[in-house]
Order: sequence, then structure tokens, then C-alpha cells
Amino acid sequence: MEYRVTNISKFIVICVFIIQGFFYGARSDAADGGTVQLDAEKISYEESSGIAAAEGSVRMTDRNFYATAPYLEYDSVTQQVTAVSTEDEAVTLFTQGKYLTGGRLDYNLETRRGKMSDPSGRADVFYVKGSEIEIMPESEAGVKRPVSGDEAETEDDMAAVWRKASLTTCSQPHPHYRLEAKKVTILPGRKLILHRPRAYLGSTAVMASPFDITLQLADDGGGKMRQAIFPRFGYESDKGAGLGLSADFDWGSGSLDIDVIGWTEGIAEGEAVITQQIGEALSVYGGVRREYDKDFDETEWRPRWGAAYSWKGWNVTAAWTRKELLSVEERAGVTTRHILERAPEIGLSSPWFADSATGGHFRFYGAWGRYEDVRWNEHKTYERSGVGAQIRGAVGNSRDFLPFYNVSYTSYFYDDNDIDSQEVLDARAGFLWRLGDVDMKTAYLRQWVWGSSPMIWDRYGVREDIYQEVGFTVPTKSPDYFWRIGVRAAYDIADQELAEMVYKVAYDQHCLIWEALYRDDRRGDDDWMGFTLSIEDLPHGSLRLFGEELADPFSY
Repeated sequence: MEYRVTNISKFIVICVFIIQGFFYGARSDAADGGTVQLDAEKISYEESSGIAAAEGSVRMTDRNFYATAPYLEYDSVTQQVTAVSTEDEAVTLFTQGKYLTGGRLDYNLETRRGKMSDPSGRADVFYVKGSEIEIMPESEAGVKRPVSGDEAETEDDMAAVWRKASLTTCSQPHPHYRLEAKKVTILPGRKLILHRPRAYLGSTAVMASPFDITLQLADDGGGKMRQAIFPRFGYESDKGAGLGLSADFDWGSGSLDIDVIGWTEGIAEGEAVITQQIGEALSVYGGVRREYDKDFDETEWRPRWGAAYSWKGWNVTAAWTRKELLSVEERAGVTTRHILERAPEIGLSSPWFADSATGGHFRFYGAWGRYEDVRWNEHKTYERSGVGAQIRGAVGNSRDFLPFYNVSYTSYFYDDNDIDSQEVLDARAGFLWRLGDVDMKTAYLRQWVWGSSPMIWDRYGVREDIYQEVGFTVPTKSPDYFWRIGVRAAYDIADQELAEMVYKVAYDQHCLIWEALYRDDRRGDDDWMGFTLSIEDLPHGSLRLFGEELADPFSY
């Protein structure tokens, strides 16, 4: 019993150890004080009307407003700004390192509202064009933003509403795909909301959504596409062929995600999750998943709920699950499934820190929780705490030969009299290289384990696998279109057998990648097909139309 008391104390010590926008304009020192700065080749001021006229290389700054134009008028009484373009120079509004250009800008510095005609520019990774753009405080854009504490007293960020807008990540003059909507609302650095858009491939309309589509924007400039309604297809050897729908409904500070699919073997699966943002850093969620367990041929409802807090790269999570179906990749071609209950699990992770010695990045993490291994030891709850570190990166930046590494070490402690600890060292290293016109990927995975766990799902095993992928490109008449064909093999060195084969075919359209894959389980019959659509510049923007997630042994 003494260890049960000190176990959570260890976790607290661990936590103490590891804890160490689009329209936000450029501000000058004078602008921070609310002083308007106006520079130009020629400036005239009429004292009776309070109007200043500037001509030639005009630059104007005030708080979160920064614009350039060939000609600009400023009314110091009404705080109204009018900027117009010429044939040789457009009006430009700079916003967080990006910009908008247009024919005419009318903006009021006091109300922080304005309009720009014939605008074009970038919103994070997206190219946007429209007939008109309206600029306003975010609180007036019709989308609620969660605030808490001091955030409620600060001046809210700028928002933009585009009319008759076209949006894409494709840099071509005639984009390979685009989304068009009569109205697009941009919330800086957070999301874009397309109101009932149409999707086009080239000049062909392929989908019209009766609902709004939300594009989530990440801090690193990437995005995650959340579709309003999208079809799902699938095939798995145990379930047969499947057909379903995915749907997302967003209300600014939260969302409801629904996913349903039916299989020809008489299996129905689905999931519904509600997420609610509380302030800028805290979010809570709750949901239920109906999921099929192929090992025992049974389908169960599996509830889960929890919370997440993120601040400057630090992340704290709390999770509760009931009858969770947990899949664990033991080694190449071997995946085991367990029924687990967490009540609760609390996790903590640090930001990724740069490692000057290796050129990579490292982080620390810790966790504490109570678990019940329902399948193998029902009604017995164990307490586990752990601490670990991870380092990953690549050596150099050559496209012809790029060595990489990804190593993590975790130490676990348990409140069991017979088994009190387990240490796991997981290491992978490999090369991304080229052999003529053939792209090669090689990865060696090795895992060492000392000690054990009182829970079956948590017992790590020794593994030694090698993965090899071979891919090549088949060009077409157009340089923007080509095929990619790849084969990946996984070999278990310990058992000296081929464990898994993966076959891939992808069609690259410059900014769109359609990829189909087939996974052949050489140890059993866990075969499945997958199909994804990936969009350029969206690292989280792949739409998985069917199939399971394929583990990536080459990640670093």
C-alpha cells in the first residue's frame, strides 16, 4: 500500500520536472499608442475639413491597420480612410505577414469596419479571390468566439467576409480545384467558413454542399478540412463492402462530428462526438462510438469524454473511456485488440525543443491513470504512472540521401505487488534515398523492454523489423500530372518471415493527390483497401474516403 501512495507523488514530481492570425496588422511604436502615421511622396492637409491627401508611395499605419496605395485620403474627424489604385499600382492591405490587394479600400479606423473592391490575396495557405471583401471586428462577423478571463476585456481580432469568393491552395492561374461560395468568413489564424459552397475539379462542378464547410487553420500554417457532408466507402475482409456518410456541423466555438457506415456482412458502425471550446486554450469533448470487434465478432457502444488544454506548445489532457477498443501494433503484421477502460488518464507533454547537437527536436512527456483491462482481468483496476522523452530528426537535407531517426524512452510504474515497473526503449532509424529514378525508403525498427506490466494491453514486447518501400513515377504529357506506384514490404527479423505487403497507386494533379492502397496481411487475414484524397499545403487535409490508417514506419 505504501507504493500506491507514492505512485501519484512520482507523477507530480514528473510533471514539475517536464514543465519548464491573419488580420493582426503590423504595429509601430506610435501605432501602439493609437497615433496615425502617414508617409508619402506628397502630403497635403486642409485644416478646415481635417482631410489629409497623400500621393505617391503612400504608407499608413494605425494599431492593427497597415496599408499602401498610390493615392489615399484620411479624414481626421470621422477617421475614414479612402485608398484607390491606378493601372500600375493596387491598394494593398498587409495582415500578419500576408496581404490583400484590390481596386479601392474604404475603412474607418474608429469602427474598424471597411470594404475593398476586387480583392485577391492569401488567407493562411489559401489563395482567395472575390468581388468584394468586408473587414470588421470578429465579434460582428456572426460567429461567436469563446473568451475567458482577461481575454474578454481585450479588443477582439479582425475578421473578413468575402462575397462571391473562390478559394484554393493551387498556385496555378487556372487551379486544378477550387471551392466557390457566395460568402466566405475568415477568422484569423483559426478557421475559414464557406457558406454552402460548390466544389470544382477544373471547370467541372463535382459537389454542392447544402451546409457550411469549415476549414480549420493551424498555428503552423497548415489546415484541417472539416467537411459538412461527405460519402464514405470501404472494404475490409471481416466486414465486406461498406457505404456511409461523414458529417460535421460547426457553431463557431464547437462542433458536432457524425460518422456512420453499414457493411454487407450485417455490421453497422458509427460515431458522434461533440467538441466545445472554452476560452482559447481549453476544450472539452464527449462522444460515443459503435464499433465492431473482429476478434470476438461483437459490436459495442463505446462512450468517451475528456478535456484538453494547450498553451504555447504545452499540452494537458484528461480522458475517460468505457469499453474502448484499443488496437496495438505489436510488431510488423501483428496487431492485437483489447477492451480498456480509463478512469481517468491524465497526460502532460512539452513543446518540441530544438536540439542544436543533432539538428533534431526533442520533448518530454508524462502520464498517470487508472485502467481496467476488461478482456483479460475484469473488475481489477491498476494504477500506472510514467515519464518519457523522445528525440527525432533528420541528418542534412539532401533529397538523394536523407538519414533519419526517431527514438523514445518511457519508464512506467505500477501499484502492483508483483510487477512494479516497465521500461521501454523504442528506436527507429533509416534512410530516404534515390536509386536513379526510383525513390527508396528504408527503416529499421527495434524495441527493447525491461520489466513487465500487470495489464495485458500494456505489456510491450521485443521487436526487430525492417521496412522497405520502393516507388517510382510514371510521367504523362503534362508536367503537372503523373502517376506514382509504390510497394512496401515488412520483414520480421526475429521470426524470419515476410509479415506484410502494401501496394500503392497515386495520381498527382499538382495540388491534388488521389491515392489507393491495398494492405496484404501475410500472417493472417486482416486485409483491407484504402483510398485518400490529399490537398496541397494541407498536412492535415487528407480525406480518408475508406480504409484504415496505415502506420508510417518512416516518420521522424
